[in-house]
Amino acid sequence: MNANERYKTSDLYFASFLKTVGVPLLGTEVEGKKISFIFADSGTIKELKKEYFNRTAIVPALTFVDEIRSMKALTHMSKDGE
Repeated sequence: MNANERYKTSDLYFASFLKTVGVPLLGTEVEGKKISFIFADSGTIKELKKEYFNRTAIVPALTFVDEIRSMKALTHMSKDGE
């Protein structure tokens, strides 16, 4: 997988949205105090980003909340070096 097929964001809520809609999470990167989430991009993220920020995306609310919790836990583990 080359860099063009990867998408990086430090936005916890957008990352949680991407996980909710099924975009594969490849990992995290720690840059100082900032955590970035790395996703596989099969060409759909541009459209998903537009839907998310235009508030037209529809996802199951409880699944989204669960992904936020999961991503927060991942953030803490990444900061701790796990």
